[in-house]
Amino acid sequence: MRAKHASLHAGRLPGVLLLMVATCAAWAAEPEEKDLFVFQTRAAVSIDAGGHPTEIQLPEQLPESVASFVRSQIMQWRFAPPEVDGQAQAGKTYLTLGACATPVTSGYQLAVDYKGAGPGTPRPDGKMTPPRFPMEAAKKNLDSRSVVQFVVEPDGNATLESIDFAVPRDQRLFRQTIEDWVRQIRFMPEEVDGKPVRTRMRVPVHFEARPHGTASAESKASKPECTALMKRGDEQRPMALDSPFRRLEGGG
Repeated sequence: MRAKHASLHAGRLPGVLLLMVATCAAWAAEPEEKDLFVFQTRAAVSIDAGGHPTEIQLPEQLPESVASFVRSQIMQWRFAPPEVDGQAQAGKTYLTLGACATPVTSGYQLAVDYKGAGPGTPRPDGKMTPPRFPMEAAKKNLDSRSVVQFVVEPDGNATLESIDFAVPRDQRLFRQTIEDWVRQIRFMPEEVDGKPVRTRMRVPVHFEARPHGTASAESKASKPECTALMKRGDEQRPMALDSPFRRLEGGG
């Protein structure tokens, strides 16, 4: 594997962070055949009582040139710290980040998009492993769309609150599968003052008997196209409804 050195350069767009990063072998087999790469990652972040990040853990799969920049940017962000009895407290949360590496002459330009804070999943991309397709529904070639709401308990287990089906008749074939799936989910709970806390979550669950193909991205996409690609799939991303941590707008 080969890597080229490139000078780092940070720019800014509304809600998006830019960086010129070195060409990484993990992203391109040959420098002359560079592609656009879109991926998602998570960051475990400790935050002090003043709302300042103090420690950041990123998946080890990230190239160090990317991880270093992401850390430096998160350190500039500010959060509204949680309060207990009117007193601000330190804690820990998990940030979901979207990223897009666009090839340029000297390497790659990386855009990072903040998506939200909440409990952490075991997957390095911050996503949830989807439930299995019910056998009976698969045989009938049926689709289903629903919104599932649950609570992440302090022990990391999930307690189901509700399942809202877009088509009520889907309940018979899909409800049990979703209930079983929620019981098996495990999270890393958020923490306040060193203690794990409950967080309510909501996630759309889509079963597609005929998966739609993902359109391939052109290697010379512009920054707006890159940003649009990072948003793809957001409608199926798990979302914390009452995370004790909220990023402050304009806070870095």
